[in-house]
Amino acid sequence: MGPIPESFTAAALTAGILTNIAADILEHHAKALEDTLVGRMLKWAGLIEPNFDDRLRDTLSKALGLYFETYPEYRLTGITAFFRDPAVAQQIGGYILDRKPIDSSEIQKALARHLGSDAITELLLEQRGLEPERIVPDFLECYRRVLNQQLTVPQMGILLEVLEQTDTLVAEIQASEARLKDYIAQLLKSRLSPDARSAAYQASQQELAADLTAEMDAAGLIKPDQAVETIRARLQPLPALFADGLCKGRPLHIAADEYFVSHGLDPDTLLDWRQTLAEALAHAAGTQEPLKPYFSGDTLLGGFRLCGISEKLCATRFSVFLLPPSQDRSIYLELGIAIGLGAPFFLIQHYEADIPPVLEGLGRYTRGGLFRTMCREIAGQIEEYNFGAVRFVTELSTAGSEPKYLIAPGGLIEDEDFEFAITKTIGSRYSHLEAVSLTERGETVGEPSWMLEQLVTTIHTSRFGIYRVDEDCSTTTFLALGISIGLNRPLLMVRRVGKEIPLDIRGMGIYQFPNFVTLRRQVVQYHQSFLERHAR
Repeated sequence: MGPIPESFTAAALTAGILTNIAADILEHHAKALEDTLVGRMLKWAGLIEPNFDDRLRDTLSKALGLYFETYPEYRLTGITAFFRDPAVAQQIGGYILDRKPIDSSEIQKALARHLGSDAITELLLEQRGLEPERIVPDFLECYRRVLNQQLTVPQMGILLEVLEQTDTLVAEIQASEARLKDYIAQLLKSRLSPDARSAAYQASQQELAADLTAEMDAAGLIKPDQAVETIRARLQPLPALFADGLCKGRPLHIAADEYFVSHGLDPDTLLDWRQTLAEALAHAAGTQEPLKPYFSGDTLLGGFRLCGISEKLCATRFSVFLLPPSQDRSIYLELGIAIGLGAPFFLIQHYEADIPPVLEGLGRYTRGGLFRTMCREIAGQIEEYNFGAVRFVTELSTAGSEPKYLIAPGGLIEDEDFEFAITKTIGSRYSHLEAVSLTERGETVGEPSWMLEQLVTTIHTSRFGIYRVDEDCSTTTFLALGISIGLNRPLLMVRRVGKEIPLDIRGMGIYQFPNFVTLRRQVVQYHQSFLERHAR
């Protein structure tokens, strides 16, 4: 008998799968939330919000991600099916929302249904000496850990209270509305008070700064002298982007005393974090000299703006990115370059930001496997963010080794026209090449077409990429463009006549087309030398 295949790999465990499991857990309780213990507590605390279901689903998704990160041996299809079993979902949902005891007989029946019918999962569990009866308790412990990392968010504090109270107290507050009100009043004065949440925020700041420090230490970027050598090694031999790519001939200057701050990061949010980051890094380095932030566009660096940004991403210690609700395309372009370079970065995601699906699994690259949700009053407003220290590293095959090219039509209503105009013409000249579209049309419900590792690998192994770069093109497009630049892969940028483009790529060579008939007629003719060099 040949080797037993894994039911799924770590790469296949996407954020969509976790979100779907989380949704199943809540399905039986969504309509009756107000009747649960958590719902009543939130009501009397004045904390019920229209998006609470989304928040709780996100928390459960993070807990599932942490569970499979902590116990990778359980990354099996039989286990995911077990979590999605209606009986299991109802048991977990009842416990976290209403403190109903877990019915072990129901759990055992579900285990038998899913592990008994999945021979591969059952055999792998046996070979690894795993204990199926620990699955639910271990998951609930991961859920508790996630809540502990979100104590600045009051609703999460309520959820944690429900888990941590004794059965006697839970019975009392379930039986008496007066007892419940009194309990909530005391909670608002203690664990949920502004002072307590501020202390939790500061503690979380320090833990995240420690995460970033650990990532930098792993990359050899903590001690000043070591950081200089690490950055020097990164630049020797000269990265292809600067040796023979888009920024050829640009001199690089090591800036080991700086860190890069992405386009669009507002001063109030950065100021809130600068002291914590500076203190943690200075302490780890054993120096009194804090690192200096370099803001995107701070000084005129000469040449293309994008090459100046790429230089700073290469030559500084690390980067800080804020993903805002505005979906600023330049930010995603800069983030893509950092991912392509494999550099460590500190990611701040506004809780209301609508990020590209391909980034939803980025939490796998943070320490502990999740982004930490935190909120605080900043500049007179309550702002809420997800934070994580990330270093994306992946093994890459030979560059340009596959007979294909990536086409990024922009995620617009006219994507099909754009794709047809380009693929029809290139296909008639270079029939051996396969066009791979970035457009996420073929996704299943809750599952993005692309995972980050897959996107990076596709960009790296493709012969070239064609990107539509109008300002209103998708953030996914500019993220992929940035990755392509960071990996120094050949690319063409295309824009429609009269359309604005992001600040970071202004002044660069971009082909313009007035309509799709002209695009189809000219795209090969105008780029003949590029295609002859890279398409064959």
